[in-house]
Amino acid sequence: MLKLVIFITALCSLAHAQNAGFEKGNSLTVTPIQGQVRVICGGFNGNGTALYSCRDIVMKPGAYDHFVGPRDARVTKVELTAFHQDGSNRSKAEDYQGARGISADAFNLWISTLFQKPLLELGTNNVNYRLTSGSTVYAEGSFQAVVTKTAMRECPMATYQSTDVNDCNSQYSICQRYFKEFNNCQ
Repeated sequence: MLKLVIFITALCSLAHAQNAGFEKGNSLTVTPIQGQVRVICGGFNGNGTALYSCRDIVMKPGAYDHFVGPRDARVTKVELTAFHQDGSNRSKAEDYQGARGISADAFNLWISTLFQKPLLELGTNNVNYRLTSGSTVYAEGSFQAVVTKTAMRECPMATYQSTDVNDCNSQYSICQRYFKEFNNCQ
């Protein structure tokens, strides 16, 4: 009888493992966007003008996503290791809500800064996952996440007026506002 229970539990774990991946899907696209913004600043703290060339890359369905996998209330951690087409790899770990079968926080899939690196790269990423609690491994498996690049989109030129001269020295915030206003050049 105990063997039957273990067998059924193992089959259930395998059935859930086949559905492992990112919550919003494992097919992602990245699109470069660009445009120009002219900023005219004038106010109590001075005057100025600036012309910014704004560039960004947008990932759909999103640059951050939760991992979903097997449900097991004993599991408290998930570790993902993505193997990229160029032979490199990157690992990231998050807390895991085992009873729900989802990572507690979203993984950074695409944003690269001085302080963080993305899990995925362009092309096919073979992602291994490991569900653990302490040193005990409860489930392991793999899935593919494919990142494809689409054609560049360009936003129309824009002009902003500001009463704060600091806006003429703040390309990042102006470009973020610009892309938001033009819905990422769509």
